[in-house]
Amino acid sequence: MRKIISILLTLGVVLGLMVSAAPVAADVTQPQVVVDPNCACVNAAYNITFNVSASLTEGVHEVCIEFPAGTTVPTSYKTGDILIDGMAVFGSEVTVTGTKVCFLVPKDFVPPADNPILVQFLKKADIVNPCTPGYYKLEVSTSREPDATPVLSGKYLIIPCESSYTFTWDSSETYPGIAPGFVPPFKVCGQNSSVVDGAVYNATGDFWYNAFNVTFGPVAPAGCYPPCSDVIISMSLTASPQFPCADVDPVSTVHMILDGVAYDLTYDTCDPLIQAYGPTEYEILTIDPLLKDSSYNFGGLIHFDTVGEYTICFTAVCPAGVGDPCAGGAGEDTVLVEKCFDFDVHQWKDVGKITLDEKWNLISLPLVPFDTDIDTLLGSLDPEALDADLVDDLVSIWHYDRCTDDWAVWGNGQSSLTDMVDGESYWVRMTYPNAGNMPYTWYVWGTARNMPPEAPSSYAVCAGWNMFGFTSLTDQDMDSYLWNYAAATTKPLVYGWDNTGDWTTSGWEIHLFGNADIDMVSGQGFWGNFPAAGAIIP
Repeated sequence: MRKIISILLTLGVVLGLMVSAAPVAADVTQPQVVVDPNCACVNAAYNITFNVSASLTEGVHEVCIEFPAGTTVPTSYKTGDILIDGMAVFGSEVTVTGTKVCFLVPKDFVPPADNPILVQFLKKADIVNPCTPGYYKLEVSTSREPDATPVLSGKYLIIPCESSYTFTWDSSETYPGIAPGFVPPFKVCGQNSSVVDGAVYNATGDFWYNAFNVTFGPVAPAGCYPPCSDVIISMSLTASPQFPCADVDPVSTVHMILDGVAYDLTYDTCDPLIQAYGPTEYEILTIDPLLKDSSYNFGGLIHFDTVGEYTICFTAVCPAGVGDPCAGGAGEDTVLVEKCFDFDVHQWKDVGKITLDEKWNLISLPLVPFDTDIDTLLGSLDPEALDADLVDDLVSIWHYDRCTDDWAVWGNGQSSLTDMVDGESYWVRMTYPNAGNMPYTWYVWGTARNMPPEAPSSYAVCAGWNMFGFTSLTDQDMDSYLWNYAAATTKPLVYGWDNTGDWTTSGWEIHLFGNADIDMVSGQGFWGNFPAAGAIIP
């Protein structure tokens, strides 16, 4: 009996020793990861810190790190490839399953007095980051499976190895008074300006230019390296002109001033060489050095000489042999990015002109303006008229509203007139005597009639004297313009002003200004004595 009890006691001690010798998992908390470099698809060092709830020497003697999918993990390691709190892990005590790396804590490892534990995979361990940029997490656990409880780390970012680039195009407003979203934004044919910055609209010259900016820069997030040390940027043009080859001029030309350098980009739809080999490329510049996170802006002006559809492409090329730190060097020219921009170019016919001479001018807007703000409309007037030479050649603008019996004034220290609209006329007072800069041409941009979904143009008049406008780009006889005024059987009496101080009057059948063919002149305004309230519908 004593022998049986002794055996049982001995067995109990052995079992107790076996239980105490079994690995005990320590809970892992707060794993954090720092990757250097954090570039996609490159060899990197990993610093992994975490807290544990029990000492790694108290039966917890194995640490496992499972890297996320996409990470390249070698199957074998040398002593010193992995460190724990600065102490080398023996290569023979490392096991790998898929992307999970487990290692025994070194025999002489002394745990830190306080958390956290630091595990380092040095760069020589040949861990390669995932090749897809984005956020990742890895898992940390201690002890042996099946007791291990893996814990996800905080997320860490893998950015592109190389910066990728693109071109962006930003155009200014077409002209003052034209909404930025109005289509078409580009003009052709017969609109003249020799002013390089496009700020003065009534100067003489060959073309109207539209301001723009092209930016070449990295796509966020920027990568760790530029794709090459320098890059060559070029541009090319393709076009589909309104007129086919059988017509007069199949050649489309884009006149461009880019960073002060003039370019004429031509495209001939009938040229067999272009049809066979594509458009001509125009080299703009070389950026050297190319930086991984810098943008390069090119300011310019552009003019299209032919109605049609245009495509302008910008291309950035890394020259052969420049080198590629992520791919090991380029043996041939590599296209870094090609970005094309499409332009639908229309004939811009709706441009009105108003002539301003010394003294009083009776004018009206020949179009429905895109913007009625008076200061915006004045933006197309020569700056000499607006205090550019410290003399205000434009003194004031006046309008009388018969229906409210009120005068509104801009200038002369007054600001009750804030908008100018079609269908009304205005007195414009210029300096006298002539300062030597007149006459001025005042340009107005808009549409011949209201744009949909607005109703067609209609201008109310009240009984008595009305300052009414003449909304037309072409001169017309008064019968044609006032044909539908039917509020009374008596025809209105109309006065005009010919800028020399002489009034001219007319009934419906008498022509103004002594011209038997033209009664009403585009850009001029009128006083009309209407016998009853009604409407003018052009």
